[in-house]
Amino acid sequence: MDNISLSFQKILGKLLSAGQQSFSRITLKKEIVEEITEFARGAYPHEFVAALEGEVKSGTLTITGLLYQPFRASENTALPDALLPLPMTSGSVGSVHSHPSGSSNPSRQDLHFFAKKGIIHLIIKYPFRPEDIACYNLKGERCGFEIVN
Repeated sequence: MDNISLSFQKILGKLLSAGQQSFSRITLKKEIVEEITEFARGAYPHEFVAALEGEVKSGTLTITGLLYQPFRASENTALPDALLPLPMTSGSVGSVHSHPSGSSNPSRQDLHFFAKKGIIHLIIKYPFRPEDIACYNLKGERCGFEIVN
């Protein structure tokens, strides 16, 4: 019964979020960028991970918040404690995680995750400044973004 419920939730989630994929611009609110840099610095030398909350309006995907789940972290990875999907109503559009190594390039594991969860993903590399954030789509292709008030 649980597998059927999870499958139904995934299918319904894809249907409900299908319209969110029509955007040509990505923006991050300044306070979200500040949270990302603070959490990355606080977790160092380990990674941190969170889901991105966002909404699409007038062709712009705006990241409006971070959604947290408990996670286990090391210097090379950060994984949620339980691989439970976030509720469909959470507004989750992707993920953010840190790379203490100083590279913002996605790993093979990152690319696998990107393809399954969300439409955009952020990686912040050491030393964790706003300019150290890179944005990728679900295929692992680099995307541009703007920081807005």
